[in-house]
Amino acid sequence: MDIPETRYARAGELRIAFQEWGEGSRSIIIPPLVSNIDILWEHEFYSRMLEHLGLFLRVIHFDKRGIGLSDRFDEIPTLDERIQDIEAVLDTAGWQAANVIGVSEGAVMAQRFALEHRERVDKLVLLSSAAPAELADRARELSGDAYRELEDRRNDFIAVAESWGEDARPFVELMSPSQIGNEPYTRWVNRLNRLSASPADFGRQVQSTVGLNAGLRPDQLAVPTLVVHLTDDRVIPVGHGRVLAEIIPQVEYLEVDGTDHFLATLPNWREVVDPMIEFLTGTTPPVATQRRFATVLFTDIVSSTALAGSLGDARWRDLVERHDKAVHRVAGQRGGRIVKSTGDGVLATFDTPSIAIEAAQNIQTQVGEMGLTLRVGLHAGEIEVHADGDISGVAVTLAARIEQAASDGSIFVSSTVKEMLLGSPTEFEDQGEHVLKGIDGRWRLYAVRS
Repeated sequence: MDIPETRYARAGELRIAFQEWGEGSRSIIIPPLVSNIDILWEHEFYSRMLEHLGLFLRVIHFDKRGIGLSDRFDEIPTLDERIQDIEAVLDTAGWQAANVIGVSEGAVMAQRFALEHRERVDKLVLLSSAAPAELADRARELSGDAYRELEDRRNDFIAVAESWGEDARPFVELMSPSQIGNEPYTRWVNRLNRLSASPADFGRQVQSTVGLNAGLRPDQLAVPTLVVHLTDDRVIPVGHGRVLAEIIPQVEYLEVDGTDHFLATLPNWREVVDPMIEFLTGTTPPVATQRRFATVLFTDIVSSTALAGSLGDARWRDLVERHDKAVHRVAGQRGGRIVKSTGDGVLATFDTPSIAIEAAQNIQTQVGEMGLTLRVGLHAGEIEVHADGDISGVAVTLAARIEQAASDGSIFVSSTVKEMLLGSPTEFEDQGEHVLKGIDGRWRLYAVRS
């Protein structure tokens, strides 16, 4: 889908960036500590979740004051001022009331908003939320072995702050442990962090959350509420979710196996999102694998290992990050979907072969200006789209094998793609028949002429 237009709402003297998309029940997401609503769409983990929500909900998300595309604050905001961000966005969108979905720190804000503005909240979802400060001992008791001492968590945030914008590994280890070792994701998180906040902005944002849950009264919430928590959350231990489930009057509680504080990176993210959608809408999203037609594109950086060795780790990471940014931008501009990074390339899908070829040519041009050479393989056919957003099927395997057969700097396509473009201005050069690993028969491949 196209990235939603970014708009601004006025909250006092500040402007708050927000986006709106999807169909169905109106729902506003209050984000966690770090966000940039434009950049989130660049990564497949986040875009797949946001698109999925939009199939069932009319969604707004926004950048809180002090982060992302919103204005910075000079002084640490009061709670009333932070709540003003939510009101401003709802008013500008023309929404009198909505479901309120709070994530992490945003879930504490969501509790406050629901307590102070009951008339504007239809239902409430609290993801990885903290309990009131006075119930910290109860949260510790209910966390059991999953509890981590507050000092340990503070040390984690100190490590994140010290490496902010330069090395995202401490951030990933804390927020998304399931992605430790996923270098493409770690590179992208580094970019997200830099474009969410400067090091000083991040420090102010952390400072603004101190004491945020003091004086909370979730036992007085008067709206239907779903509390969701991960069993091994490193940031907010699971006992906090269990405490909230004990004291909120109209509550449903969902506990899901996992370690990631950031929902989008969970391998089983739909085990959280689908029950949330069902709670808000009464509709259960289908979980079966879907089949659909797509043009599948694989890319790979030529001689990446040698380049990495000659450039050194820091320069190589910077170069690959620029490559990733260019690929995501081009794909997004042409309605493509990045399914996943493959290390030194990407797997993406497009609606038509002509758009996929145009995107591939544009990507090659842009990364060529960086001194990189790409091989690209394309095939069109039916694919299986899984519940987690990944894809599979013979068409996917075939596209991967075509990329591996391609010569350096070229775009190879199957005969299927060539035949689908009969009559188009695209020209091809016959590359003969090939035996492709794992694929029956011999396949005639074609190179796209520059």
